[in-house]
Amino acid sequence: MQRSILLFLLIPFMGTAQEHLDKESGYFQLGVRNTLSAFSDDGANGFGYGGQFRIRVLSRVNTDWFADYITTDIAGLARREDLHIGWSVLTYPLNYETTKGKLTPYILAGHCFDYTKVSLNNSSVYKDKFSSAVQAGLGAHYNITDRVDLSLTAQYMMHLGYDVHAHVELDYEGHKYVELHKEPIRGIEGHMLINLSMNVMLFDMWDQHHKRKKTVS
Repeated sequence: MQRSILLFLLIPFMGTAQEHLDKESGYFQLGVRNTLSAFSDDGANGFGYGGQFRIRVLSRVNTDWFADYITTDIAGLARREDLHIGWSVLTYPLNYETTKGKLTPYILAGHCFDYTKVSLNNSSVYKDKFSSAVQAGLGAHYNITDRVDLSLTAQYMMHLGYDVHAHVELDYEGHKYVELHKEPIRGIEGHMLINLSMNVMLFDMWDQHHKRKKTVS
């Protein structure tokens, strides 16, 4: 009997605690992004674009589902193309509110599947591979409005599989040429990715009435 009375008295406080913990959860965001790929084995930087959507499962935990297409010019003689399709989990150790003017830092880790093709310009010669990768890094959202944010992320991606890359060499006359290589055994190849994205909150998937309502600024 005493336990029942105690539970009845605690119900309002339990509801308040749940609202505090999960008031930011359930939101679906859609975004576009630009990507810089740095420190690749080819010795060149790549640039690309892509898209993403986010599903926020808890106030302090978000998920990011993305696709990127990146191209890299290699000494004007060859071209590298990378396609990434994957996901990441974002955790917010400090501030987690999506309120206008708020800066929300996060830690991320995830996995993706990728396709890489390195080809010689004006030629049908190429090397390619399919593999998977893991990534981890840091980032931050800046909330332009309660529903729109800019996000900057720096993450290191390690590809697990056969390595495909290009070597720029000099011939005996000092002219540059490119050799394409595909390693015969599986290994690890990594590069840094820097993403800048704009994301729009479209709707609340959970549609909980007790959650704080968003207004367009």
